[in-house]
Amino acid sequence: MSQSANLHGCAIAIGGLGVLVRGPARSGKSALCLSALRRGASLGLPARLVADDRVVVTRSDAGIVLSAPANLRGLIEVSGIGILREETVASANLGLVVDLCDPTAIERLPENGTITILDVSVRHARLPARAAAFGADILVSLVMSPLVDGR
Repeated sequence: MSQSANLHGCAIAIGGLGVLVRGPARSGKSALCLSALRRGASLGLPARLVADDRVVVTRSDAGIVLSAPANLRGLIEVSGIGILREETVASANLGLVVDLCDPTAIERLPENGTITILDVSVRHARLPARAAAFGADILVSLVMSPLVDGR
């Protein structure tokens, strides 16, 4: 029997890695994902939207699978512009959870680089809210290069 949940967030698949971005309303989740998709594609990485606003997370034998509710598939909201259509992938295996937060809440060298989603440990990072360009560069860097100390 699989567990599932419908979470507030945005999800992308970039370079074979499923990324779930969470944060408060208007923290820049969609902007970060859209920026990361464009940067990843410019570097030749396969990069597609999975879901925006609501993300279905399902536990499977392979880990956590990300997908979009049917009524939101292929849509992304860009603040100040509206709803846009974006190329999607039906699902992606979760490999990284990013929480957008106040920059002062981000530890310089965090101890624990994982978080638990549906009882599965997943790599975790905190990035500053409303900093899409910087966050996208970090996301693409995490996809392309593992951390030196393995966190």
